[in-house]
Amino acid sequence: MNSTLKAILATVFAMGLASTVSAEPPGKGGIFKPGTYKHADSQEEIQKLKKGYHYALVCMECKSVTVKEVGDEKDVEALCHEGGTLHCDSCKKKVTIKHSGPPGKGSTSKKITYVNEEGKECMFVVPVKD
Repeated sequence: MNSTLKAILATVFAMGLASTVSAEPPGKGGIFKPGTYKHADSQEEIQKLKKGYHYALVCMECKSVTVKEVGDEKDVEALCHEGGTLHCDSCKKKVTIKHSGPPGKGSTSKKITYVNEEGKECMFVVPVKD
């Protein structure tokens, strides 16, 4: 009787566990909400990223998307520092950060572009809603 009771309890426990696990249909769940995301092309938009937010680096050279999480303010600064560089995690190519727009120190409305060694825009940043 003791082993029968254990078998019944194990079966009930397994059924209870199985009923709490369910798969999400495609497009549902995950860490990102479905929707359309636009690229951030100004310093102001990039500086809205805070610790824990996600963003995508889209490389037009190798046609890849790398999703990253902001760790701290240095990560955000690295995305918009004039003359700074980034590397594509997929093709390993180096891109340089260029500013254009109204002159003046501290202006955050400057347009930011990520260019390859030929000066052609080859990457952009897309903030992703969690």
